[in-house]
Amino acid sequence: VFRGKCRGKYVAVKIYRIETLEFNKLIHYLRGDPRFVVRETKRQMVYTWTRKEYKNLILAREAGVRVPEPIACRNNVLIMEFIGSEDGVPALPAKYMKPEDPEKWYKEILDSIKKLYRKRFVHGDISEYNVLNLNEEPVIIDISQGVVLDHPMAEEMLRRDIKNVLRWFKSLGVKTEDFDSVYRWIKNV
Repeated sequence: VFRGKCRGKYVAVKIYRIETLEFNKLIHYLRGDPRFVVRETKRQMVYTWTRKEYKNLILAREAGVRVPEPIACRNNVLIMEFIGSEDGVPALPAKYMKPEDPEKWYKEILDSIKKLYRKRFVHGDISEYNVLNLNEEPVIIDISQGVVLDHPMAEEMLRRDIKNVLRWFKSLGVKTEDFDSVYRWIKNV
């Protein structure tokens, strides 16, 4: 991800490298997602992957989850809101800038997972590496692998998100609920 400028404001420019993306990993997330047609060439697959992240960001924002605002998408380039200071200093992942109030973050992250689930979507890779700390507010990033609930991997990915969040916040000293309680709360059962 690179930092650029557009109309005097910083933006994040994510360029998917066609040569280095692992084709076999992408296909598992694209197949089964009714929103996208799986293309045959690696180049077409990467273009689809870029559109997938763009659409996933839109969906997450519609759900009320704090993610970068998508600005534009073309071929293998995604332009989105820069998460950082006005003078261009990027926000750090929570792994490297731990929240001052981890209990608050714990509730907010679980609430975000529930909001996504209500929108029939699962992130699939929420962890301290994919949540930025912007002035003590969590911003979820790296949403390209996320899937709709109709996807065959959605249930597995939801479970992974919950386990990751419970592990992460337990390591920060937060008294977390057990997996089954959180799972039922998110699924509203």
